[in-house]
Amino acid sequence: MTAEQVLKVGIVGCGQMGRKHAMNCRRVEGVAVVAVADVREELARKLADEVNASPYTSADEMMAAVRLDALIVGTPPTVRKGPVEAAAAAGAAVFVEKPLALDLATAKAMSETVRHARVVNAVGFHLRYSPLTQRARALVAGQRVTHVRTATTTSYYLNLDCPPWFLQRRHSGGPLFEQSLHVLDAARYLVGDVVRVFARGERLIRPDLQQFDSEDTMVLAYQFASGAMGTHVDSCAMKEFNWEVELFGPTLRLLVDYARSRLHGHVDGKPVDEDAAGLDLHALEMQRFLAAVRGRDPSPVLSDFADAAKTIAVLQAGDTSLKTAGWERVQT
Repeated sequence: MTAEQVLKVGIVGCGQMGRKHAMNCRRVEGVAVVAVADVREELARKLADEVNASPYTSADEMMAAVRLDALIVGTPPTVRKGPVEAAAAAGAAVFVEKPLALDLATAKAMSETVRHARVVNAVGFHLRYSPLTQRARALVAGQRVTHVRTATTTSYYLNLDCPPWFLQRRHSGGPLFEQSLHVLDAARYLVGDVVRVFARGERLIRPDLQQFDSEDTMVLAYQFASGAMGTHVDSCAMKEFNWEVELFGPTLRLLVDYARSRLHGHVDGKPVDEDAAGLDLHALEMQRFLAAVRGRDPSPVLSDFADAAKTIAVLQAGDTSLKTAGWERVQT
């Protein structure tokens, strides 16, 4: 492979996810991480040393200095729009960590930016790339789903084992945007669009931690366009980690247990019990994104900006309901 054929990738945001994506890029043949950027210069330099890249302190500076085929954005959600605009202006494909934005207007604006630029784009909903998700989707095709149960639990408020901004609503959007979105997006992918949401949330654990304002306990009810009903629980104060999507219908019950990499239940009287242990879903999604970039064909991407904005609309309705205590319509 010649130097001209190597895909040149840049990373903006050199924290946990930026580094993970950089390492996954390096494992793909014909891909080189050539530039990294972070407002924290020491983080940019550290990752640059690891991947033999040039360090910068802003996406604009990096995009002006280096011609990139793709930009991966791993910054906090409130500072993603600028890097996306810089990538689109340069004609570079762009991958953004979830959530695309913390409000629907910004998500739609970013979607329009990449659409007009005609660049390959993707959002990091890695659960869609799981073989278990794909298998569940195939099994429920043509079946009637009447109810969906989703759940996310983390130990954030117990062990403080997360970046502090995860628990600050102004930066993360709270657990709805930071954790719940994973399984709610997977439910959308499996069952279809959500049309209305009801949500309640409380701060029950460690109220003494005044620097944090995210809920630690949350419940949602939601309804799909098909009429199917959904329920969701989210806890940031449970020692056991869980991400689950469970589907119910007249002839089926399927649990996609992402924490244990297992799909089990039954469809039409036939048992289902499968696993996908050992798979790195972040690596899979990055391989698909890079294949789309190389082929200039968006079809390998399972969650582009336009579709990810629909998940943001669901989250925004839930966030509004947390304030109004009523059912909220999902905007389109």
